[in-house]
Amino acid sequence: MANLLHELYERDRGVWDACAATYEERIVHGHPDVTAYEEFEEDLLDRLLLFLARDCEKDLALYDVGCGSGRLHLRYACQSVVAEELGAEEQKRLLQARRDNPKYAYEPYIAQRLRSIGGIDFSHEMLELAAAKLRAAGLGELIGQRCGLDQGSAFKLAPFASAPLPVVVSVCNSIGVMQGEVGAQALFQSMARTVAESGGIAIISAYRRETVADFALGNYESTMDVCGQPRWLKPETHSTQRQVPRLYKRAYDKNPSVVVDVYDEAGNLIQENHTLMRDEQLARQTVETGQIRTHSGYESNWYSWEQFEEWIAAYWPAGQCYHLAGKSLDALRGAPAQFAVLDASGLLAPLLQRWNKEA
Repeated sequence: MANLLHELYERDRGVWDACAATYEERIVHGHPDVTAYEEFEEDLLDRLLLFLARDCEKDLALYDVGCGSGRLHLRYACQSVVAEELGAEEQKRLLQARRDNPKYAYEPYIAQRLRSIGGIDFSHEMLELAAAKLRAAGLGELIGQRCGLDQGSAFKLAPFASAPLPVVVSVCNSIGVMQGEVGAQALFQSMARTVAESGGIAIISAYRRETVADFALGNYESTMDVCGQPRWLKPETHSTQRQVPRLYKRAYDKNPSVVVDVYDEAGNLIQENHTLMRDEQLARQTVETGQIRTHSGYESNWYSWEQFEEWIAAYWPAGQCYHLAGKSLDALRGAPAQFAVLDASGLLAPLLQRWNKEA
């Protein structure tokens, strides 16, 4: 199993290094459903961190597993840095970032209690994007200090100290691109190991297999210039070339076709208005398995509610765990989500019991 995991890890690292820049442009800052989902996650994390900082009066260390291009680094660094403590040019950049994006506004409780923002990813290119974003916001001097960007494996996380309180998260279905079920199980075990002795908190946010038909098919069809042509689309005439969809397909769109423009490696347009159609059998298989596959070698898995229940029971200590449905927290943005929460601290009980009651 270890050899298989290593082989899959190396294969997927190459895929993500290759698509990093396009992923940032077309998905992180592009597809409206993904943007809404990420904002939902961030709003939820805001509430959790503020509860720990303000209500529990805890100093915090946030660590993002599969941090990619550092959206959580940027968000919480912007929220927690006192602009006047920066140099003139850096201060100017930070204030501009806050004007451009209100979610980066200074947050006193986060500033007072959040001691560090760390993260790990296996993709060098993704981490380069994260560092570039921090520098662009005037926060370059934090890199290697309050902001850690580690290149490495999510499966080999070391235990955290008990203070500041570790909050270890893996968001936006990072678990779904971590080398299949063997990788998903390794992530559950690794994250438990990081917080077990410290009394910390671990959170895994994932897309649910039950929502593939409504969310995944259209999402991947309309961003195939990032991840490649999904295998359920025909014909395969240009499956190894860059195909740029004309429009984003939104959730619940049942249209079985997508229109793309095709480009060669030099960026020259070679065919306009190329129409791709779903192969009904392959699309149905994708819905049933939750396995997203494209011709570029990209793979993503959307795991079922029952599968998460099994992994929580198998790898996390009983009595400290919660399994939350995103749709109960936000019926629109959170519809495709599920959250596994390990609360070794016991601090979150009042908050999570309320959220479960809302379910």
